Amino acid sequence: MKTSNRSIVSKLAVALPLAAVIAGCSSDSNNNDNVIEFPPAAEEPAASGFIQVVHASVDAPAVNVLLNGSVAIEGLDYAETSGFAELDAGSYDIAVEGIIPGGNAAVIEVAGFSIEENARPTVIAVGNVADIAPLVVNESASEPAQTEVALTVTHAAPDAPRVDVYLSAPEDDFASLSAAFAFEFGESIDAGVVMAEPVRIRVGLEDDVVYDSGTVDLTAFAGQKLLVTAIAAENSTEAAASPVKLLVTTEQGESVEILDMDTNAGVRVVHLSPDANAAVMSAGVDSGNVEVFATSEVLGMDPVELIAGFNYLDQFPGESAYAGVPSASYVFDVAPDTDMVGDSVFMSGEVALDAGTEYTVVAAGRVLGTPAFGLLPTVDANRSVATEASVKVIHGAPAAGEVDVYVTAAGEFSAMDVEGGLAGAPLLDDFAFGDITDYVTVATGAYDIRVVAGGMVAINAENFELGGGVVASVLAYGPSEQGGSTTDFGVVVLTN
Repeated sequence: MKTSNRSIVSKLAVALPLAAVIAGCSSDSNNNDNVIEFPPAAEEPAASGFIQVVHASVDAPAVNVLLNGSVAIEGLDYAETSGFAELDAGSYDIAVEGIIPGGNAAVIEVAGFSIEENARPTVIAVGNVADIAPLVVNESASEPAQTEVALTVTHAAPDAPRVDVYLSAPEDDFASLSAAFAFEFGESIDAGVVMAEPVRIRVGLEDDVVYDSGTVDLTAFAGQKLLVTAIAAENSTEAAASPVKLLVTTEQGESVEILDMDTNAGVRVVHLSPDANAAVMSAGVDSGNVEVFATSEVLGMDPVELIAGFNYLDQFPGESAYAGVPSASYVFDVAPDTDMVGDSVFMSGEVALDAGTEYTVVAAGRVLGTPAFGLLPTVDANRSVATEASVKVIHGAPAAGEVDVYVTAAGEFSAMDVEGGLAGAPLLDDFAFGDITDYVTVATGAYDIRVVAGGMVAINAENFELGGGVVASVLAYGPSEQGGSTTDFGVVVLTN
């Protein structure tokens, strides 16, 4: 190869000064301040992808999700999403363990799950707990413009058959529509892009609408890819409107439930005021019964009689049922059973009742004494979980004062053992009138429930059976003060 002199001179012109610099730097080997350290070569960032987990098994407990044996997601409950987590691209062993009283149990195991570069799969736990399985769903392949959203729609309601899905403007008449697509349990459809505007989603079965979202405004999701999952209703109030609801998950991992537009709130009322009968009789109502009125904008201008002829220990509409009322704020009046709200002896403040939520309202306290009469509202988490029972306790017995509550395996201890301190520490100590516990999950089986007041067992409920899926509220009551004795303590048990 021929080399020009100009080239040689140019190279020397560069090389000689550089050599001088290097020589100068090395002339004093102990002078570290003169050492030039070159930065290491930049490393290429590791390839990564994302994964999201959705809990869609209606009778399964909350779960933990493990990646390669380590817990990555804790306490993921039904209709919840983990959001997207970034992982290095590669292969992972995924395990899902149910959180069960007495010890967790693996319910899903997937070996060698591949996370590819830039991939964003969602793993949905589907099916009932007896046959729970993972369903892997990918985002829509469509790229939405800033005025659009891209939809992937998944059927994850195991008891719902093959259905037709209709997407329309909110005002469109159902009879004029054609189905956008049909799918069955376990199927996922890339529905492509739709305009980010108000829409209406209807699910049909043999030309009957079994789910109607009402107006859903997609404007806030413009430019995003959404995962829409049809999941099972989780309580009787939701199911009264539709067997399914929609769980919508965004690119950011946020989620929102869309109930059928006709979903009510569920209300159950229990009469535990021990002197209400006496108070009503003193007002000239021989039956001693009360009635309950509800006032709300959704009911019109006038109060509406919700319950008639309500007596001590009565439950409306029943121990395992709820009355559906429109979602709204209400004011409740309790009056003697005269069919006149003007005779009200108690008016509540505003009570907000949400669609799809079930409530127990306990009328407790004394009309003529203390503690004063009032309403104890509590939200009932009635999803039936096959692997456990759930219990909460409500203190509605003003005559008992502060009590200790013991819950033990049936037959393990006698009432005398409890009084003698042989049953260990109480589940609840210094439990006061009006207190309401959180739910406690317990293994299925039979239990003895004892309420101790002043060192003596005031309530002895033995061999109380709690089967898988039972959600129970245990309400302690005292003697009727129209003529009861101090031995008239007991419990009202309400279930889902």
